[in-house]
Amino acid sequence: MCFRSISFLAALFFLSPLAVVSTPALSYDRSEWLPRWSDADGDCQDTRHELLIRYSLAPVTYTRADSCRVDTGLWLDPYTGHFFTSASDLDVEHIVPLKWAHERGGAHWSRERKRQFAEDPDNLWLVDDGRNQSKGQRGPDQWMPPYAPASRIYVQRFMAIVQKYGLRPSLAEASRFEALAAGS
Repeated sequence: MCFRSISFLAALFFLSPLAVVSTPALSYDRSEWLPRWSDADGDCQDTRHELLIRYSLAPVTYTRADSCRVDTGLWLDPYTGHFFTSASDLDVEHIVPLKWAHERGGAHWSRERKRQFAEDPDNLWLVDDGRNQSKGQRGPDQWMPPYAPASRIYVQRFMAIVQKYGLRPSLAEASRFEALAAGS
């Protein structure tokens, strides 16, 4: 028998011995995950500014001559569908929030693994700072982008990160994610 695809729910069940059960969380401390953005390549631009440069739809300008800090560019916020030209209006958003990950298996990771997760470009989007704060630590079962065309992509990205890191949402969460990704 050949299976061409496997559902998100099935993948969680078969790939994790503790699948779809919440892990009793140790106390969450954001600084264990992300004390500050790093400058992995040593070019004076931290992760936030590297993302601002990468995702700008127009040439960026900098706040200083050393080109370390982005000032302006042109960015599309996938959560609202609005464009922004000032870097200070944007937050780096964790598609899968750090606390959410902590509560679903990440609490037991090493600091290095937590840091890798926190700065993984696959899990980061640039969004309106107010929208990022309204989402908080919630997953797609409790919060969805107000810009409808981005909703399915958001859920698909969320699910991909959950799988990539072996996180364990509850059965109800996993079922809801699948339904949202399917557009229902």
